Amino acid sequence: MFSRPFSVKNGEMVVKLDDTLRTLLAKVSEELREVLLVNEPELTRRLYPTAYPDDEQMDSDYQEMVHDQLLMQRLDGIDELQSTVHDDVITLETADSWMSTINQVRLVLGTRLDVSEDDEGFIDEDDPDAQSKVVYQVLSQLLEQLTHARLGSL
Repeated sequence: MFSRPFSVKNGEMVVKLDDTLRTLLAKVSEELREVLLVNEPELTRRLYPTAYPDDEQMDSDYQEMVHDQLLMQRLDGIDELQSTVHDDVITLETADSWMSTINQVRLVLGTRLDVSEDDEGFIDEDDPDAQSKVVYQVLSQLLEQLTHARLGSL
């Protein structure tokens, strides 16, 4: 029988992930931390979208104003995921943080892989990025399952 990886019980999120997935989440979140701290604009552009597309100066001012706060929130989310990734039960607030961090990893990885909505999901095993694309798909599925479980708790 198929077991859902996430479910809500007594106001908390029950996490049923195997060690491989937990290790993957810890690894990719640490890689996200490295990308954020190095501040590679080409990889993080989806994390810091343009607020004022028609006014370069206003957008620059806005980005300067919010960047550090957003960075700190993202780093805190990574810390929270890493400190709870092996827990079998997490709070709903921690589940929200997991969703945010997993999505950020997906955005950065999707940018690096140039993933678009038109991609069909087929992965050519000879593709040099095949492993990264599988990770992207796994993260997408985990995020979807976590989101469904979280929405069911509302």
